[in-house]
Amino acid sequence: MAKLGGVYAAAPIVVSVGGHADIDELHAANTWSSAFPVTWRPVPRAISDRGFSSGFDRYAEAPRGDVIILADADACLMRPIDELLQRMRDADRPSVAGLPAHFSPFSRDGSENNAAWRRLLETLGFADTPLNWRYSESSDGAFGGCPAYINYGFVVFNKSAFSAIQPLIRPLTARVLDYLRDQPSIFFSGQIALSLAILTVGADALPLGPEYNCPNSDEMLAHGLRDPADIRVLHYLRREQFDRHSFLCNRDEFDAFCCKSFASPVLQAFQQHVRSLPHCFYGEGKTQ
Repeated sequence: MAKLGGVYAAAPIVVSVGGHADIDELHAANTWSSAFPVTWRPVPRAISDRGFSSGFDRYAEAPRGDVIILADADACLMRPIDELLQRMRDADRPSVAGLPAHFSPFSRDGSENNAAWRRLLETLGFADTPLNWRYSESSDGAFGGCPAYINYGFVVFNKSAFSAIQPLIRPLTARVLDYLRDQPSIFFSGQIALSLAILTVGADALPLGPEYNCPNSDEMLAHGLRDPADIRVLHYLRREQFDRHSFLCNRDEFDAFCCKSFASPVLQAFQQHVRSLPHCFYGEGKTQ
């Protein structure tokens, strides 16, 4: 973001850290961040003992701007998103934007997916909701439909939507957790709760293309991504080629990532981007 300059360099970044993190240890381990508008926020102990702690904590602070972005730690802004930001600022209604989730939280069989959504929505008080969104890795609709069901890796709100949804997330997530208890789909309770929050406040939901939340693999080239050069936000959630948790903080892994020859066009684009950044993690202040 600093490399992009302007509003991107100045945007406040709040990092929610679970695991009973100690603030002094966070600062000591991330001295590079003192040069940037980064606030480290340990998740309060009472909350971090529960599921979805960092997900809850993303909504903890009052909005600081006209547009609020919730992003996973493994989401990387590679290019400006001026058009999207302006669209959200100009919206005269509460608005939420994001990439439709890749797959159904229930089943990749379209009929089973639709039936599962119908049962959940009816049970939780949203029986008349149309299933008019498609999953982002089901361009032909074979996986069935869904309400506005957004991949949690990169979600954009205008201020009115964030303020309205903020107090609803915990109680709605609790209801979804209770409904899905003992089911594999419980892993997606946070994303489903956001869908219900959008319905509750009547927000406009804007589906974004894969250039705004592209995984670090090539499947989206078959689902709407025309060229890796179009990627604005890369979500490096896949772990087959490198360890997303350590490649930026382990020098040997970082060097291996920068030097590796990737066959994937998407990974090549991401590698080129990482190489272009100052090596702030290691105090070198230079680029490759």
